[in-house]
Amino acid sequence: MKNSRMFIYFYTLLVLLLLYSQLYAGGKWYNDYEDGIKLMDQGRWAAAIVKFRQALNVKADDTNKIRTYGMHFIEYYPHREIGICFFELKEFDKAQQQLQLSLRQSYSARAMEYLQKLTGGTPVPPMKPKIEQPIEDTPIREEKTPQPEPVPTKPQVVITPTSVKLVGERMGLAVLPFQTSGLGVDIGEINIVEQMMTTFYNTNRFKLVERTQLEKILAEQSLGMSGVLDASTAAEIGKGIGVDAIVLGNVTRAGSNLAIDARLIDTETAQIITAQDELSDGLTIAQLKSAIQSLAQKISNDLPLLEGYVIGVAGSDLTLDIGSGKGIKKGMKCIIYSEGEDVVHPITKKVLGKQTTELGEIKLTQVYSNYSVGTVISTNASMYEVGNKFVTK
Repeated sequence: MKNSRMFIYFYTLLVLLLLYSQLYAGGKWYNDYEDGIKLMDQGRWAAAIVKFRQALNVKADDTNKIRTYGMHFIEYYPHREIGICFFELKEFDKAQQQLQLSLRQSYSARAMEYLQKLTGGTPVPPMKPKIEQPIEDTPIREEKTPQPEPVPTKPQVVITPTSVKLVGERMGLAVLPFQTSGLGVDIGEINIVEQMMTTFYNTNRFKLVERTQLEKILAEQSLGMSGVLDASTAAEIGKGIGVDAIVLGNVTRAGSNLAIDARLIDTETAQIITAQDELSDGLTIAQLKSAIQSLAQKISNDLPLLEGYVIGVAGSDLTLDIGSGKGIKKGMKCIIYSEGEDVVHPITKKVLGKQTTELGEIKLTQVYSNYSVGTVISTNASMYEVGNKFVTK
C-alpha cells in the first residue's frame, strides 16, 4: 500500500512537471501563433509576421496537428500564414516562397488557394522529385522540372513629386512619436519620425508641422511627446494646432525583425483615415530607412492627389467627376477653384499656365465608383458652377 501511494505521488509530480514545462519552458510559441492569427484578423500583416516568426523559432514546421499542452492540439501553419501576410502586403516573391514551403511540410487547401492566386493556377513543383533507377547500358536523359510562372516582385519605393496643379493648402499633418515596447524612438542612428516626415515632404502631398514646433505646442499643454496614446487625444491636439490629420504608430521588434504600424487619424472625427504597416527583415540603417520610407509612401499613395471637374451643383452640395475607382475616399477634402486667363511670359511669350481663383473647400460625403458628392465647408465665392475645377487637399 505504501509503495502504491509513493508511485501515485511521483506520477502526479511528473505530470505536473511536464505541464509546467509546456506552459513555461518554451510553451509561449503557440501564444505567439494565436496572437499572429488575431493580428491577421485586424489586417496588421507586418506585425502578424513578427509573431509567426517568433513561434517558428520554437516549432519550425507546418503541421495539421500539434500538441500545445496536456491533450490540447491545434492546426499549426505559420509558414502558410506568413505567406498570406506577404500576399496582402503585395510582396509576392516572399509570399510564394513561404506558401510553397508550407505545402512541402504539410498540405493545406488554404495554402494551395493562395499559391494559385500567385501562379495563375500553375501546379506546385513536387515535394520530392521522383528519381528513376537507371537501366544498365541505357543512357539517362535529363529532364527539366517545370517551373512556376514568374510572380511580380514588390516594386521599389520611388518618391515622385506630383504633377497635379496645387491650388490652396495641402492636407495639414503632424507625426507623433511611435509607441514602442522596450525600444526608444531612435533605433541606432535613425529616427522614425524624422524619416517619415522627410518622405512625406518629398511627395509634395502634405503640409507638415515641424517636430520642434510640435514639441513646443505639447509642452505648452503639459503633454510630453510620448504622452499622446489614444486617437481621441491625438485628434484634439491636432485640431488645436490646425492640422487635418495626425499620424500615430507602433513599433514591434522580434530579434532582427521590426514591424511598424501607422494610422492616420482625422482630427475632426478621430476616425482612422488609413492604416498601413511595413516589415523590416533587419536592423541596419539602410533596411530601416527603406521600411520607413515604404510605410510613409503607402500612406501617401492611399490619399492620392487628384484633380477633375465639378459636374453638378445643388445648393451647397457639389458633384465631382471622380469616384472610388480613382482612389478618392469619403471624408477627403477638396479645393474648388476656377481658371482664368493664360499666364504669358512677357519676353518669350510662352504660355506658362492659367490664373486660378480659389473658391472654397468641400468634404466628400458620398463616394461612388465613377463620381462623388461633397458639401461646402468653407467658401470664398457666392456661387459655384458646373465646369469649376477641384484638386484633393
